[in-house]
Amino acid sequence: MLFPEQTLPLSVEPSTVVAPTGDLFQRRAARLRQLASSSGAAEWLNWLAVLADAQHAAMAGLADAGLALPADFDWQSPLFAGAESGFDAAWADVYDTLRQVGPDLPPSRDAAALLPAARALLAGAATTGQRTLADVVVAAALQVVHTHAAARLILPKGHLPLADRHACPCCGSAPVGAVVLAEQGKGGLRYLECSLCATRWNAVRARCTLCDDPGVVAYFGIEDAFPAVRAEACDHCHGYIKLYFQKDDRQVEPLIDDLASLAIDVLVGEQGYARGAPNPFLLAGEAVDG
Repeated sequence: MLFPEQTLPLSVEPSTVVAPTGDLFQRRAARLRQLASSSGAAEWLNWLAVLADAQHAAMAGLADAGLALPADFDWQSPLFAGAESGFDAAWADVYDTLRQVGPDLPPSRDAAALLPAARALLAGAATTGQRTLADVVVAAALQVVHTHAAARLILPKGHLPLADRHACPCCGSAPVGAVVLAEQGKGGLRYLECSLCATRWNAVRARCTLCDDPGVVAYFGIEDAFPAVRAEACDHCHGYIKLYFQKDDRQVEPLIDDLASLAIDVLVGEQGYARGAPNPFLLAGEAVDG
């Protein structure tokens, strides 16, 4: 179904960047179980819920990475740039904890070979072919250490001069989708959500999220099945990214609701648009436009 163009929100001064909360993985686990109850992919979603529970427990056990926002930080590069060695040191222990939820997954010393592919996917690079459970758990471990660092940041309110609004201002990863808020005083504001650390950053709704073209974009969805999810498709770059509307479901979670609404991807793909956002928990290869 083709939906009309969405109206823009009232003029407000939103915070440009919003850090994730410490209960992120708990909320994802609950959402996965909720969606699994009516999904044909229930077995996969329920397994991911167990993985999300393990992510929450692993994050609670992490020590402070010591990352803080410098007083003179200018937001012209990702905040975590240069901190990769610290994340790598924490990643192995987290992965070895998470791999207990899967059958016969390799230890971290062997799974480390999968890190480059996981990082490329999260950065928005195209990938082809079938991914494995080990790929998923590697990405899940990366999520834990980066989300832990992002959740502990004290970010400034109001406008920030981001140099690149196509990538996460904290870790530099690609967005998994965008949330359109329904909170008091913020209704209609759109925030992209990072596929890695779940940081959100404000994105204007008057242009394509992928290529910045100011032309009119089309909105596709399957209203009866997924009332809170739309695909925003651009005729300039021929890519699409999903939007998640809180006004239709206050519990909507971009990373999770994406997995439960793949029928929309099929619909939009049949119209000739290419997926423009990565999801590290999709097992099938993704054709990411860009």
